[in-house]
This record gives sequence, structure tokens and C-alpha cells, in this order.
Amino acid sequence: MRNDRRQFYIYDLEIGARKEGASIPTMDDLVPIFQRMKDTGRMYPIRADTATMLVGDIYVDTAQQFIMLLLRLSDKVAPNSVTSDPAAGIFNVHTKGPNQGADFACHVLVSTAQEQGTPNVYTCAIERVAGIASSLVQRLLSKLLNFEYNDDAKSFSYPHPAGGLTRQGLPRTDRCCPHIELRGRPSDTLINDINNGQITGISLVKTEAVTPVAGAAYLTKKETELRLQINQGSLPANLWQSLCQVFKKNSGDYGTAKVSYRVPGQDRSVTVAIDASSGNLLEEMYVQSFYITNIFPLLDHSAIQIVVHLRDLAIPKFLDQRTV
Repeated sequence: MRNDRRQFYIYDLEIGARKEGASIPTMDDLVPIFQRMKDTGRMYPIRADTATMLVGDIYVDTAQQFIMLLLRLSDKVAPNSVTSDPAAGIFNVHTKGPNQGADFACHVLVSTAQEQGTPNVYTCAIERVAGIASSLVQRLLSKLLNFEYNDDAKSFSYPHPAGGLTRQGLPRTDRCCPHIELRGRPSDTLINDINNGQITGISLVKTEAVTPVAGAAYLTKKETELRLQINQGSLPANLWQSLCQVFKKNSGDYGTAKVSYRVPGQDRSVTVAIDASSGNLLEEMYVQSFYITNIFPLLDHSAIQIVVHLRDLAIPKFLDQRTV
């Protein structure tokens, strides 16, 4: 990670609910929650309390319909940082104090305007920071909503789908805690490689109900993988688009697809996991991204507040990723 350059990965952020008929809040509904969690310093202990995550800062732009979050991670088991000047023979170990952790800060841009034609989905850009994977960003955002759900008994309420009245004659309500899902948008490199490389394997994966196998309590079903035969002589010109259509048609039964291929002009083989319904990636490899270069003043390893000049450089490129 250089001090004059940053990369941001592009994700589709979906707000979901696991209860049938539940009302799903908008991103505008969630912004005050993130603001409150930042203002109260709410922390999320992870990794058996060896690390802590929190919202370090928040910036809200109502005119352009987006927010920026600074998500911070303090990791007690991370190594001490070291600075050196070999020519001068200088080697300094910066020892962490009691209860202190190595600090990592990640800027996250989230649109508050829903993507056209895609319910509950918002464009999200996550700064690439060693130590804070997109899975941790997803966990923290979902956990903050869980905090709100447990703190406020009236939060995330909606009219009961079955209707009816309470004993007090008021309309019945129900509650459901929403959650956040992040799915990486496929990069042009991935699409080009699949269209022009050699496909070596395609399979559809279905999550199974937890069921013991052959009476062995320590073995349970997890997923079923359907391997597909490939006719190499009749592949369409735009293989990626065709595959996404096939995956989507089968997404009701198979939520994940796996594609293995040999990279054009190389001996290297790659396997990517894809969300069947959207065609987005389920891991960070080959996720669409943009770069910010020639950043000045230079950036530190971490930050306690949003870095304003980095924010201002990232905003135009982020807004270009939206379809609203």
C-alpha cells in the first residue's frame, strides 16, 4: 500500500431481510443509524476480543446522494510497526502499549440512491486496505444494524403481513433485523479472460439443509455441486453474458456458480465463485475497481478521521459507477 495511491473495489450493496414479508429499509433509513453508532463510539469486538471495529467517521452528502464511512480496525495481535533508514543504520520498532492494537482505516463510499431496476441494491466502493477485507466491512455494517435492533424495541417495525389488531386496538406490527450483503462487480479483465480463455469447468452449487450423512453425527450435508459438461466447439462469442443468463435462470435452485478457466496466453488456471442471480463475484479477486493516484498530501498508514483530499478525489470516480 503506497502513500500516494489508493485502489477502491466496486460492490453491489444489498439490504436484505430473512423474514418473509418483512419491510426492507432504504439506505436513507440506515444513515442515521450509522451516524448514531459513530457518535456513541459503538464498538464491535471480533476474533475473541483481540480486535475491535467501529465507525471512526462519517460524511453525508444529501445533494449527491451518498455517504462516506471511515471504518477502523484495532488489532491487538498484529505485529508492531517498524520504521527504518538502512543507509543511516536506523531501525525503530514502535511497540504497542497495553490494550493497544495496530490501527487500520478503510474509506467506504455508499450510494443512498438505489440502482435502477434493482430493488434494495446500492453502489458501494471500498478502499483496499490490508487487514480489512470486504467480508469485515459487511460484518460490521450488519452488526451495527443488529445493535440498533436490540437497542430500540421499536426499530425496524412494519405492519404485520397478516394484518389484524392488538388488544389495544392498534394495527399489529412485526419486526425483522435487516442485514447487508456485498457482491463484487466483475472486472473487464475477468469478462475478457472468460470470453477469450479456455473454460475448463463450470458447476452450479446449491446450499443444503443441515442433515447427518449415513448416520454419522459428525458429518452433515453442506452443499450439492452440479458439474456441467462443456461443448468447446459451440461456445458463444460473448460467453460471459451467456453464462450469466444460464446462472440466473437456475438461481432459484443453485445460488452460486463456479467457473474455472485458463487465462489467455498463460498456463495459469483460475476458479471464480459467482452469485447466480446477479452475476457478481463472491470474493475479492477480479472485482471491478478504480485507482486514485498522485495523492498529496501523502497518506498515513491509518487515519482517525476521513481524509478530505482523498475523499474529494474519489467522489467523481465513485459517482461514475452508479446507475441511478
